[in-house]
Amino acid sequence: MGRNTPSLRMEIESITEEIRKAERLMNSRDREIVEDFIQNTKLHIPEGSITSLDPYFSFLLFVLIEIKKEFK
Repeated sequence: MGRNTPSLRMEIESITEEIRKAERLMNSRDREIVEDFIQNTKLHIPEGSITSLDPYFSFLLFVLIEIKKEFK
């Protein structure tokens, strides 16, 4: 039996594809930062999968968590 709704992993991958389209226009330093955000977000997919949060909000929340960790 198939899924009716995409998983958070699939949603995050879709968001990532859209971000990568814009990434092509960025300078190399900005691209590195965006790639870090994407990789850090993927670390949090398992805990995000058990919530019903909007995937875009989840993506931003996961990025903010990782940024906060860097400053502690």
